[in-house]
Amino acid sequence: MKPTISAVIITRNEADMLPGLLESLHFCDEIVVVDSHSDDATREIAASFNARVIVRDFNGFGEQKEFARTQATSEWVLSLDADERVPPILADEILSTVAAPAHDAYHVPRLSYFLGKPFRHSGWWPDAPLRLFRRDAARFNTKLVHEFAETDRSTGTLSNHFDHFTVRSLEQALAKGHHYSVLGAKQLQNTGRRVTLLSPFGHALGAFIKTYFIKRGFSGGVEGFVNAWIHGQTVFWKYMLVYVDRRTERRQQQ
Repeated sequence: MKPTISAVIITRNEADMLPGLLESLHFCDEIVVVDSHSDDATREIAASFNARVIVRDFNGFGEQKEFARTQATSEWVLSLDADERVPPILADEILSTVAAPAHDAYHVPRLSYFLGKPFRHSGWWPDAPLRLFRRDAARFNTKLVHEFAETDRSTGTLSNHFDHFTVRSLEQALAKGHHYSVLGAKQLQNTGRRVTLLSPFGHALGAFIKTYFIKRGFSGGVEGFVNAWIHGQTVFWKYMLVYVDRRTERRQQQ
């Protein structure tokens, strides 16, 4: 019998981007959308593509994606985000791969775009997250942000990439950076690591230097600089949030 594929997606107010993704998933046998109480047309759009829609509170990216994986019913799972697209050449490769698999899980190259520009620098490329796997062969970790799928099975890497339109405007980049700062702070807080007043400045400077110079963000022109700067800001506020929260806690306990 032909192997079946479930595409699993988590969403929150993705009415603008979701149709493009769903149109590119015509080759999948099932589409599962786990939505975090969107207040736009996300769920209606998903239903119009015959997706199975589940509404669930958001407690972090890792937990949400792992829940979505458990809701799939097909033999294979393809995990994607609403701002990603599967080109026809990749769709064909996925179908031929699962028809005669050499591995239980596959990394899929990802080409990300920042302000409309493909980024083959800044640590964004080469990049090949684990996105295609047998349903029971992998699971997502529980990280609040920067989550990823893990497996102890044999893995391979596909040849063709999917497109990731991660940042489409400067306003969105700033909002996403703020969101990641808050989630990252919660994750850092849970580790119990020591954070001083110097931590935000040191880690932010390190993040900027690594992204802009070491990972050649400067080759991306203005967009490369903006990306590195926002990354530094995101790291700064992550550490500053933890420092201020702990300082406030100590004051209240006195």
